[in-house]
Amino acid sequence: MKYLLVIIFALFLNTAKSQSYFQKYQQLADSFETVYGIPSSVMMAIAYHESAGGTSKVAKHSNNHFGIKGKNHKVKSAFKYYESDTASYRGFCELISQRKFYSKLKGKDNPKEWVNCISNSGYAGGSSTWGPRVIGIINKNKLN
Repeated sequence: MKYLLVIIFALFLNTAKSQSYFQKYQQLADSFETVYGIPSSVMMAIAYHESAGGTSKVAKHSNNHFGIKGKNHKVKSAFKYYESDTASYRGFCELISQRKFYSKLKGKDNPKEWVNCISNSGYAGGSSTWGPRVIGIINKNKLN
């Protein structure tokens, strides 16, 4: 019984953490969806996955919620530094808008198709589990 309570409590904390993250970034993601035509559900699920709900070192120290690699002048890291969370979301949208699939998906609200195209473009380093995990985050948290 004690272990069951620990598991239930851990699930509650994880759910509370994810809901807090999504509430915090929903408006930001929605604003970038309007500009770039990338579904906010896709942005938030990828950001949540890549940043461990905003708790990763890269997210905390470099404002990088998407695991984007690049120059970092603040700390020694292979991951790009952004001045703010807003700049991180913008950087992600700009990166995705340069991909070949972007023009055919822009404005479409099909998260699974977006995630599959992003995954197939090499964004996640070829991981076969990345796409299903991101889709799982969207579904579990009812982001679509």
